[in-house]
Amino acid sequence: MKLATLKEGGRDGTLIVVSRDLAHGVRATDIAPTLQAALDDWQNTAPRLHALYDALCMLYLISFY
Repeated sequence: MKLATLKEGGRDGTLIVVSRDLAHGVRATDIAPTLQAALDDWQNTAPRLHALYDALCMLYLISFY
C-alpha cells in the first residue's frame, strides 16, 4: 500500500492512496483527512486504506484488459 499527501487542506496536507505504479491516486479523506490522522488511528484506518488501495489497483488493471 502506498500513501501520500497533497499540498492542500492545511499544514498536514490531504491524504491520498497511490497506485502500485505511482501513476494514479485517489483521495482517502473519507477514511482519514491526513496521513497523521491515519497513523493516529492506524488500527481502524489501515484495513480501510488497504481496501481502497486494492480497489484502486484492480480498477487500474481492469481498465487495461
